[in-house]
Amino acid sequence: MDDIFKYNDYRDYLRDHYRLNKGNHRFFSLRYIARKTGIDASYYIKILNKKKHISDKTIPVLVDFLKLDKLEIDYFTILIHYNKAKQHDQELFYFEKLISLRKPSNKIVEKDHYGYFSSWWNVALREELNVIAFSGDFHDLADRFQPDVTVSQIRRAIGLLDKLGMIQEDSSGIYDPAESFVMTDGVTNPEQVRSFQKETLNLALKALDNTPKQDRDISTLTVSTTRACFEMICKRLDEIRNEIIELVKKEPKAEEVYQFNFQAFPLTRNAEKEEKNK
Repeated sequence: MDDIFKYNDYRDYLRDHYRLNKGNHRFFSLRYIARKTGIDASYYIKILNKKKHISDKTIPVLVDFLKLDKLEIDYFTILIHYNKAKQHDQELFYFEKLISLRKPSNKIVEKDHYGYFSSWWNVALREELNVIAFSGDFHDLADRFQPDVTVSQIRRAIGLLDKLGMIQEDSSGIYDPAESFVMTDGVTNPEQVRSFQKETLNLALKALDNTPKQDRDISTLTVSTTRACFEMICKRLDEIRNEIIELVKKEPKAEEVYQFNFQAFPLTRNAEKEEKNK
C-alpha cells in the first residue's frame, strides 16, 4: 500500500487497499470485509465508488481491520471528517489538521500544491505578494484585502503557502511567489476547487453591492442556441482565459489583485425531456 498520508480521500485509500488485497489473496472479497467489519458488502461498494460515507461509529472497527497504527488512525479519522465536511470552515479546519499530521516529505502532495484552493485569500495573497514588498507586517497585509480578512487568517495563509513551497523569502526578508502562475491540471481535489469557485462567486455578489461600478465589470447574457454552439463558446472562453494570462505577463508591474469569473450553464433541460419522450 502507498503511504496513507499521501491520500486526499479516504475512499481512494480503501479502494487501493481492496484492489491490492484482492490481487494478493484469493480469500479476500467484499463478503470477507463484511464479516470482519460488519459493513454490508453492497454498502461498501458504494463507499468505494464515493456514493456513500463511512459512519463515525464504524471507524474503530474499520481502522482495526486495516491494521493502522495510532498516527495513521488519527490521519484516517480526520480524513473521513474532511471528506464529509459540508461547510467550508469545517473543511478548512480538518484540512489544516491533515497538513499538521503529514510527514515532512509529504507536505507537498501532488504537483498542483494541494490545499492552495482551500480559501480564496490563499490565492489572492499569493498574487498580492507580486504587488507589495511583504516582510512580516501581517496587520498591514490583512488591511489591504476586501472583503475583510483577519490577521490570523493571513498568518495561516502565509504559513501554508510557505509550507507548500509556493512563496519564498529572499535574502532581504521579502516574500515573493515561487512561480508566476498556478493553474489546475485535473489532478486537483475537485471538491476543493468547487469550494473555491463558490467562494469567488460569493465575492462577485459582494462586489456588486460594495464595489463602485467604475472599479468592476459584471455583466450577464442569456441566449438560446445549440449544444454545438455552446461548446464553441466554452472553447472561446478558454482561449480568452489564456489571452488574459498572456496580457498579464506583459505588464511590467502589478498594482492590484483582480478576480475574473467565467460562468456558462443551462437554464433549461429540453434535451433531457426529449430523450425521455423517445
